[in-house]
Amino acid sequence: MKNNSERKVRRQIPADTKWQILKEGRSTNLTISQVCDQHQISPTLFYQWERAAERGARQALQGQPHGRKKLRPTEEALLTEVQRLREVIAELSSENLRLKKGRW
Repeated sequence: MKNNSERKVRRQIPADTKWQILKEGRSTNLTISQVCDQHQISPTLFYQWERAAERGARQALQGQPHGRKKLRPTEEALLTEVQRLREVIAELSSENLRLKKGRW
């Protein structure tokens, strides 16, 4: 059983660094294994980053729908309720003004 002092600390590698490693792995004459050894990462991790980058690139390049953004049902219900409450406030304000005018 490992105690706390024997735990392996995971490195947090920034996205920019990951991107640079991916570019280096694909643009140099070095093998992926050599690039991974230089940066002390596993080839499996390199390929995971590469798949994630590809998914992100595909998503970013997909056409965005035109027109208004579709609302989720909960958002639509909330907007309907806001509109109803605005109408109630307008009606009460109008009635309040009529009552004040009648008093003077």
